[in-house]
Amino acid sequence: MEYQPGVCNIGPTQQRRRLLLGVGSLALAAVSVAAVVALAWPRWSLVLSVFPLYGAAMGGLQYRERFCIGFAGMGVFDVGEGTSEIQNAEALAADRKKAVKLNAKAVGIGVVGAAAIYGASLVVV
Repeated sequence: MEYQPGVCNIGPTQQRRRLLLGVGSLALAAVSVAAVVALAWPRWSLVLSVFPLYGAAMGGLQYRERFCIGFAGMGVFDVGEGTSEIQNAEALAADRKKAVKLNAKAVGIGVVGAAAIYGASLVVV
């Protein structure tokens, strides 16, 4: 695997870490929703599931896209031979542009997911 600016900045090892982030965050979202329901907390607190849902989306998107937004922000990549610094300004700009897009997608997924959970609570309860 090789680094491709704006396309791929992590290899298989880093991808697995992002997948674990996504799965763990999704589990945290499920636990938080279950806690709200089981402990009869105010319904509005279901909206707080946006945070772990954002983390789940971020992990899943970074895994799928083979791209880490944190690495893009720091100006580095790791496709399997260790972390290397990006020397080319155009490559760095391409990575940061992709990072903004991925972050926006993750925010959108988190918001839609939290809205769906809240909406379902209005129908079910």
